[in-house]
Amino acid sequence: MDYRDTREPESMVALFQRYRRPLYRYLARRTGSSARAEDLAQEVFAALMDGADRYQPSGSFKSYLYRIASNLSAKEWRTYKRGVALDGEPGTAPPEAEGALDRRSAAEAIRAALDGLEEEQREPILLREYEGLSYAEIAEVLGVPTGTIKSRIARGKLALRQSLLLSAPALAAG
Repeated sequence: MDYRDTREPESMVALFQRYRRPLYRYLARRTGSSARAEDLAQEVFAALMDGADRYQPSGSFKSYLYRIASNLSAKEWRTYKRGVALDGEPGTAPPEAEGALDRRSAAEAIRAALDGLEEEQREPILLREYEGLSYAEIAEVLGVPTGTIKSRIARGKLALRQSLLLSAPALAAG
């Protein structure tokens, strides 16, 4: 299916049905909020429809779609870092920064360790381990060389391992 077919309602419905769940899962991991992930997933498809005439195929459609999702969630994160929440209230922490103290389960410990990674390491790990994108697809999504992706994932996994080892006594006691 060609991306430019998004001008046709039937094609857009097919694309939505195929990619809705994977994009939602990815965005939920990025934001820590199921409601926000749902909103961002809809924004991805809106951007897809709006940009149909500007699209120039240079790689896989899947990586193009994840690039839109990555850019939207990164834009939201930058907004939070400036101290402006989506509702306009200053000082509201992003969902992924809340509740880091009372981690009891392994899933929560992994989430906390992922949240503690630098963005340049966290993003490729999420795309590789949770979304199943290839190194080449991740490189395309993030606009960096494949070798850079491999090294960021390796460094990120090392940092995750260290973080989880440090939190292991706290998890055992909890």
